[in-house]
Amino acid sequence: MKVCLLTVGLIAMTGVCQAATFEMQSRDGSNFTLETSDEVVSMKTTEFDLCGENVGAVAKVKLWMPGHNHGSTPVQMGDVSEGCRRLTRVNFSMPGDWEVRLELSGGDAGAFEVPVERQ
Repeated sequence: MKVCLLTVGLIAMTGVCQAATFEMQSRDGSNFTLETSDEVVSMKTTEFDLCGENVGAVAKVKLWMPGHNHGSTPVQMGDVSEGCRRLTRVNFSMPGDWEVRLELSGGDAGAFEVPVERQ
């Protein structure tokens, strides 16, 4: 959960911000979530947490823009907690509809559909 500070004139208020969260089920039935602390995914978004029951089997993460038939630079993965991995160096090179594709050991795979805004 992300806490935001909103300043209106001289009054500051705190509230809970909505994080951008995506859900996906792989071909073999493993459930995953992809979340960033940003309210919307934009070209400035560079980190996500990837969580799931089989996250340890994720061998590769690839960014792909199907509408333009191209990808982006490689994403780096690191462990963040039990059942979650931190994706860093995420580089959405342009706004539009992207896929965050997962390749898992054993031949399983899946993809998150992620709309990216310019911001």
